[in-house]
Amino acid sequence: MELLQLKYFLTVARLEHMTRAAEELHIAQPALSRTIQRLEEDLGVPLFDRKARQIRLNPYGKAFEAKAKAAIHLLDEGRREVEDLSGLKQGRLHLAIMNMEQVREPLQNFLSAHQDINIQIYQSSAEDVEGLAANQEIDFHLTSLPIQQEDYSEIPLIREKLYLAVPHEHKYANRKTIHLREVSDEPFVGYKETLPLRIMNDELCQQAGFRPRMVCETEEPASIADLVRSGFGVAIVGGCKSGKELNLVKIPIENPTGERIFRIAWQKNRYLSKAAIAFREFIVNHFKDEETKGSEVRKALLLR
Repeated sequence: MELLQLKYFLTVARLEHMTRAAEELHIAQPALSRTIQRLEEDLGVPLFDRKARQIRLNPYGKAFEAKAKAAIHLLDEGRREVEDLSGLKQGRLHLAIMNMEQVREPLQNFLSAHQDINIQIYQSSAEDVEGLAANQEIDFHLTSLPIQQEDYSEIPLIREKLYLAVPHEHKYANRKTIHLREVSDEPFVGYKETLPLRIMNDELCQQAGFRPRMVCETEEPASIADLVRSGFGVAIVGGCKSGKELNLVKIPIENPTGERIFRIAWQKNRYLSKAAIAFREFIVNHFKDEETKGSEVRKALLLR
């Protein structure tokens, strides 16, 4: 049994399509089919159920898939550990990120300071966060959603209050605070239904006793700000960007109160390379510095 066979098998198992798997692996489909066939002959059992052009893992295949993933994971950890022991400066990082807007700046700064480190990013949504948590390639999760698994550790990076964003000409634009139920009849704009921040915002509205009437959905924070500015609706937003930056009025939500905790999380038993440890230290210190700067600005404003 060869390592290449395992990698080819896992790709076919994930895509459940021989042609697409061959395209992703940049090999000819007949060569891929022969490799899978040799693997099945070595094991003495078929790993897939084949009907016409459809291919699906059978019970043997599902059992073997779990072991193959574990084997690839252990070999990858061994490679990274040897790289560390040999003193190599380069490394690889696999990150699952919920919202690039929150980490774009520190990520760019880290890459500028460590140009030999290769970073692979997975965009995570509410639907696939549990699947990504099971992905043993992931070094760190950067997310506002807690990972509901006991074998994970986490460090909070940002605690941001929630606000109601309205255009400057809105009837509530001069309010100092607002109860969310006061805008239950307002049109809302926000993230698509499956995205984590949308789920959290909907839960907050549910606590206030209503379901928001969504008139427009998007994946980009900047698009939400544009839609609010254009008068399409109001939105629940975090406090990381000021209303001045977004050219919006941000009203603190008094009831129900809520906050988002953006965190870095990782598997407790995962081997962390020097590159991974350097990244964790960098990202934690970055947000500590940002919090310190924010506190100093708030103190200066109070002293005026």
